Amino acid sequence: MRAITRGIVIAGAAIGAALGGAGTCVAEPAVPSGTYQGTTTAPAGELIWKGKTFQGDTVVNNFAFGLTGLAGTTSQDGNGNTVIDYSPSGLGFLTDRISPNADGSYTGAVYVGGNQVGSFGLSR
Repeated sequence: MRAITRGIVIAGAAIGAALGGAGTCVAEPAVPSGTYQGTTTAPAGELIWKGKTFQGDTVVNNFAFGLTGLAGTTSQDGNGNTVIDYSPSGLGFLTDRISPNADGSYTGAVYVGGNQVGSFGLSR
């Protein structure tokens, strides 16, 4: 019975995808939920910025002294990269693009108005 139910769910997801997203399918987040330690190319940036915490399709940045802020929402682009939109924090001109590495870490780039201004790394 379990195999039949699973087959129906998978078939429903495939049909929903074929119909342009009709149906209900919950995708795994591009970056698994949790806190990731950060490194950055910004001069002295690691003194202030410590990494990011992901929860589903939301993210917050972690700063020195346990402060958090600069919330964003995540989505996936067509290449399997995670895109962070900081519009929820009032910074619609700011985005991050994160690519997964084979070792489970991530490499990211910061964009202001579509122009790359820095890069960072994330690891558990």
